[in-house]
Amino acid sequence: MSEETVTEEKQLLHTEPPPEAGGVLARSQKMAAALSSYARALTFENRSRRNLYRLAGLAPKARDRVFAWLLGSIIGLTFVLPMLASVLYYTMIASPGYESEVRFIVRSSVPFLSRDRYSSDSVEPKAKLVQDTAILLNYLDSPAIIQDLQKHVDLKEIFGRSGIDHLSRLREDSTQDDLLKYWKKHHSASVNPKSGIVELEVTAFSPSEARDILALVLKLCEQQVNNLNSGMWNDLLASTQRDVDNATKEVADLRAKLRDTQNQTGVFDVNMSAQSIIGVLTKVEGSIAELQSRRAALARSVGPDSPQLGDIDRRLAGLQEQAKSLRAQTAGANGKTGNLADYSGVFDQLKLDLKMAESKLQSAIGDLEKVKLVSSLQLVYVDNFTDPTMPEKNKYPNVPLALFLNLLIFAAICGTGCGIVLLIRKKLD
Repeated sequence: MSEETVTEEKQLLHTEPPPEAGGVLARSQKMAAALSSYARALTFENRSRRNLYRLAGLAPKARDRVFAWLLGSIIGLTFVLPMLASVLYYTMIASPGYESEVRFIVRSSVPFLSRDRYSSDSVEPKAKLVQDTAILLNYLDSPAIIQDLQKHVDLKEIFGRSGIDHLSRLREDSTQDDLLKYWKKHHSASVNPKSGIVELEVTAFSPSEARDILALVLKLCEQQVNNLNSGMWNDLLASTQRDVDNATKEVADLRAKLRDTQNQTGVFDVNMSAQSIIGVLTKVEGSIAELQSRRAALARSVGPDSPQLGDIDRRLAGLQEQAKSLRAQTAGANGKTGNLADYSGVFDQLKLDLKMAESKLQSAIGDLEKVKLVSSLQLVYVDNFTDPTMPEKNKYPNVPLALFLNLLIFAAICGTGCGIVLLIRKKLD
């Protein structure tokens, strides 16, 4: 039964019966019917205590005013005032942020040496360039970038000067960690996994500062990657230098051993000594043959005891002893001193060892020169194919987007608060 029906029944109760309807009995019946209908309306259709009080004319006006005041306060504090403050901040107070952008790729200037240091082949490992790019991106988010930037510019002056609004400004008492968090909010870097192109953006509060900081960051990134590579090449340079020193010492030791052997044996070169001995032996044997011919001719004309034959015999004996000694020096058996046949194996082994050591030394020197050449070059370049841009318009704050997001946030907070109040009010009814 509707409220209009209850109103009609009330009117029916207060309506005077017509004189012709007459009598107390008729009036009592009408009143009983109206009260019965009124009771049904209160029981079945108006279970809300507030509606019951309203129908009865006893609504609790003080409690309704309290809930109305709570709803108004929540709407004002969580939606109206924050939105007004947001509009005021983003349109009149917020400092403009300018974003400078650059795109670059990490490149190698020369091919890297292969793993086989004694090989003439060379390769350029692409995985090394990928690793250098990953190191560069990690460096951009590390405390090292803050320390390196502070050596060239004063970040607290750039991001914390008085001309920047308080919400965007870097605090004067900020620590190194605070400065790193602030830096992470004002730069972004992304890499294309297919092409390896890196896109770097830096935000500052003036166009020139944004561009200068971005150019400095590029320079520092290049230095950082090359410092890592230079450490690797310095280790390799020290290793190749040790190889050269060891090979040089080995050659010097072998040459000293060869010299001592020459002094000990009295033979400088086996071949030269053999040729010299053979030449002398040939002359001695020629002299022996000549003396034997003269003796044979003289023996026909003089007696066997002739002094001339004795002299020739003494000379022949001397020459034959000399020839025997020369033959012993070449290949004969001699218990006291060695011969050329024995010395030949010793000298050949020494010369072979010396030749191998000299070859090793030459290879080590070649490797050392190669490593010196490569380590003296800048191996990795941060090749930016676009220059750092000079922003003409501020990118931050994006007023429409910021206000729209704030509208959604404050509306959600306000709706939640109002919903809680209405739920409490419903529970109390």
